[in-house]
Amino acid sequence: MTPPSINTRMLLAAGFILAGFLSITGITLERTYSVTAEDALKERMMIHLSVLIASLDENDQGEIRMIYELPEPRFFMQGSGLYAIIIKNSGEIPWSSPSMIGMEIASHDGYSRGDQKFEHIVSATGDPLLSLSIGLTWGEHDTTNQGYTFVVIEDLKKVNQQIKDFRHNLWVSLGGVTVILLLMLTLILRWGLSPLREAAKEIGEIEAGMHKEIEGLYPKELSGLTNNINALIRINSEHEARYTASLGDLAHSLKTPLAVLRGAIEIPTTSIETLQKTTEEQIERMNQIVQYQLQRAATSGRTALTAPINPERIANKVISALDKVYADKKVQGNLDVSSILELHIEEGDLMELLGNLVDNGYKWCKGRVDVSLSLENNRPHHHQTRRLLIEVADDGPGISQALSDKVVQRGWRRSEEAITGHGLGLSLVSDIVNLYKGELKITQSALGGALIQIYLPI
Repeated sequence: MTPPSINTRMLLAAGFILAGFLSITGITLERTYSVTAEDALKERMMIHLSVLIASLDENDQGEIRMIYELPEPRFFMQGSGLYAIIIKNSGEIPWSSPSMIGMEIASHDGYSRGDQKFEHIVSATGDPLLSLSIGLTWGEHDTTNQGYTFVVIEDLKKVNQQIKDFRHNLWVSLGGVTVILLLMLTLILRWGLSPLREAAKEIGEIEAGMHKEIEGLYPKELSGLTNNINALIRINSEHEARYTASLGDLAHSLKTPLAVLRGAIEIPTTSIETLQKTTEEQIERMNQIVQYQLQRAATSGRTALTAPINPERIANKVISALDKVYADKKVQGNLDVSSILELHIEEGDLMELLGNLVDNGYKWCKGRVDVSLSLENNRPHHHQTRRLLIEVADDGPGISQALSDKVVQRGWRRSEEAITGHGLGLSLVSDIVNLYKGELKITQSALGGALIQIYLPI
């Protein structure tokens, strides 16, 4: 099953979060409005009741009577939804508003003085009502039958309809806001993720052979990724080119020894001893060629993902190994490291480079080889890439200026028969240095022998 896209994941997550947030908001607003509407209704009913009480007085017989007309006209309109009634604690009803005509409510117990209560009740026709009841005693007559309960009743249908309309409008509005926000989020995500789609498109075109690398300009969040991909593509291309070149060079280089062998075989006067010697020489030559081309093709080169390594550790390992190889020669191998260094290079490449350099020093020295690792301190501009300086100096015969270009050529060797070798060491070193965009210099050392300097970008 294909996992959902980033766009789909973000839309689903945002949709759930938005729906949850707006649902909580809607429920909170709905409840707040309902409570506020009922509180406002209760406040109006308190005002109606206060006005009713202020409009009444007691006559000489101790009966209450209306001395002022109520200002609220709904008390005088039948079925208006606003009602008032006065009930004696004895059960008599001395007064009720004209709006109460035809209105039936459940029997009401008398309230003691100071009692006050809101109640949700239902009319005989099933309509929801809210009643406010207050118990009072009137005038100078402070007997039980002079206790009154003043009741104001209001129909809740109008308030409930207002709440219902508010709820409907609220959820329609929130639903519309949700749709609009999701559409805006979709457009924002589409715009925000467009660099990813463009990068994926370019990678697809690279796979199809339409482009060699990612060419577009991308935001800084993606530029590191695209730059690393381009670096990997370039390194891979360089590897392929190196393998192709090595195979071509190998085929070309093998032609000469094969031609010599063929010529020796085709000459009828060639003695067996001569043929055997020629065969051994050409086989050794072909072995050297194959070894060199394999080592050259195997060099990795720096990639964007190459982890930094400590060159001091590699140098110690190389010197320790060569001390054992040349134990009979009793070479004094010295390592000087000026500071803690790290180098982005494949360990195998650095081992090959240092191994060949130091091995040449041990071969040709009289008794001393100095290896130095330091940071280059003479860069002309501070913004230029820092470089590691590797120096290998010996006290041997040295390398003249005239030979400095020849010694890095494949298969070139000195004429001294006492020194064995294939003439491949410095050639491999030169290839590795070029691969890492470095620099190689050959001069005279203070010890009297050769000084080989390698500059590699850190």
